[in-house]
Amino acid sequence: MFCRPWIMSSYNRPPSGWPAAALRPGLVRIGTRIGALARDRSGMSAVEFGLAAPVFLAMLTPVIDIGLAFSQQIRVNQAVEAGAQYASSNPYAGTSWASAVSSAITNATSLSVNPSVGAETCGCPNSTSTAIVTGSYGSPPTCTGSCPDASKPGYYVTITANVTYTSVMPYSILGSSATLSSQAVVRVE
Repeated sequence: MFCRPWIMSSYNRPPSGWPAAALRPGLVRIGTRIGALARDRSGMSAVEFGLAAPVFLAMLTPVIDIGLAFSQQIRVNQAVEAGAQYASSNPYAGTSWASAVSSAITNATSLSVNPSVGAETCGCPNSTSTAIVTGSYGSPPTCTGSCPDASKPGYYVTITANVTYTSVMPYSILGSSATLSSQAVVRVE
């Protein structure tokens, strides 16, 4: 069936009249601009960065948290080393000496460490490892006898320090807090 162009329904007829004539150029320009924006690739890197940045930040936060914990562990180790240096260079004198070693540990760092200085023990170094073997060598102040390698037993003090690391990042892989500790065994005589 042949339909003449002047016989159209109101649904498929193009708009006519002065409002349609006034709006048609603007609609054409909007349509071409939308098409040009759809084909334009100049902002793609910004969009990709906006989508990828939260993922990268989510992966970096545990690394930052572990790095901060590791930094505090190094500072605790250095504080214990400072206490061990003080203990090895000053003669053992009981409780006042132990409190001086604790002060050396506390003053060596800005962290709120909990220092602990053990009692003086008599022992021998182990020839196969770095452990100090305490045994029937007598007790302080009479550390007599001889070690298995025929050397003289010595007086040793165990120095420890603990600090509680509180995670900076929420939902850390370390948990909300972790205890960082360091220990040194020092021969004091």
